[in-house]
Amino acid sequence: MAAYADARAAANSVLPLATDAPLYDKIRRRTREDGVEAIGSIKDYTLVECFRTHEGKRQLLLGMKKRGFGVGKWNGFGGKFDAGETVRDCALRELEEESGLVPERMEWRAQLLFTFRDSGKLMRVHVFAAEGFAGEPVETEEMAPRWFDVDAIPYAEMWHDDTFWLPRFLAGERFEGWFDYAAGGEATNRVLAHEVVPLPSSTPLKPPRADRNFISPP
Repeated sequence: MAAYADARAAANSVLPLATDAPLYDKIRRRTREDGVEAIGSIKDYTLVECFRTHEGKRQLLLGMKKRGFGVGKWNGFGGKFDAGETVRDCALRELEEESGLVPERMEWRAQLLFTFRDSGKLMRVHVFAAEGFAGEPVETEEMAPRWFDVDAIPYAEMWHDDTFWLPRFLAGERFEGWFDYAAGGEATNRVLAHEVVPLPSSTPLKPPRADRNFISPP
């Protein structure tokens, strides 16, 4: 598991093809019960959670989704891979496209797996934490960004799974999680079962250093 996590965090990490991590076995068992095989239809995405300290308070940037999947919900910034992109390249591109921001520091922190009871689709999301931005986020065609104090996150207006993993992410943990959504998916927005597995070396995002401007992990 440690090697698997380290591979995801590498600056040149490409899409992970192995599906032998422990949670995949549980997904296989659950989806076979429903007559679908999710492991055969994995779709990969990235998600970036942006942080700052403002007037002495820790804040998280969320975007109100204006169109497409997840419309009307607050979320982090991310999306699908372009051909040939690494995990990190995709995360950086999607963040800039959706918010106008380019981080000085970014690190891989989690991998999230999503299944839906009325679908054979498996979503695999690679989650990064980012800090250090020049300027303010801008509204785009997809997202309307807003900073929230970390003790005032609008969970009631977000995906249900956020209530299970985001507090751990805010605490600086590294983990892999699986979230099994009820039939109806987006409209129902209800997780029926979930599991979050801590990964080794759970450390908070390191503060900036004057002698380094790093996008890849230290």
